Amino acid sequence: MRIFNKEENTDSKEDTQPGAENPDARNSGSSAGEANEARDKPEEASDGSETEKSPEVLCQEENQILKDQLFRLAADFDNFRKRTARQMEESRKAVLEQVLLDFLEVTDNFDRALKSAKTAEDMSSIVSGIEQLSRQFFSILEKYGLEKVKSEKASEFDPHRHEAVQHVETSEVPDNTIVEVYKAGYALNSKVVRPAMVSVARNPDEAGE
Repeated sequence: MRIFNKEENTDSKEDTQPGAENPDARNSGSSAGEANEARDKPEEASDGSETEKSPEVLCQEENQILKDQLFRLAADFDNFRKRTARQMEESRKAVLEQVLLDFLEVTDNFDRALKSAKTAEDMSSIVSGIEQLSRQFFSILEKYGLEKVKSEKASEFDPHRHEAVQHVETSEVPDNTIVEVYKAGYALNSKVVRPAMVSVARNPDEAGE
């Protein structure tokens, strides 16, 4: 007769079922694996949950993008327009300032000429001083592109450069030529800014015909 030890009996029972598994533990393990797999692939999960956008929604989104681009473009153009206007105004002021500084030299010479004229006894010196001032004044005008329009007596009348204020019947000069210049004309950079005011000849024979 054999006597069994309780501890050995217990160990033998545990050893006889080494491959036995707990069903709850197996289910728990599978659930954890699925959760890990879903976490590793969030894009696939989201793609599956989202529905495809309709053409109307896509059109609205594109329309909003175009509106935003248009607003930005309009704002950029407005800023460019203001910046350009500001730069042009600054350039105009700078040029005007330089012109005035040049003419201040002529003003100083006028003041000196007036003081000299009060004590001068020789009129020829006064006339000479005025002529020098006139040349200095016109040299400044030429510096900025201003020139006199050619309008000599007996030269041909040009309606683009001259303005006829009177017609004179005469045979001394050819018909349609300048008889007298009343006011000089000026052109700025080849553009007539003030035509010369002249009288124009009209031959009696030509007028009769």
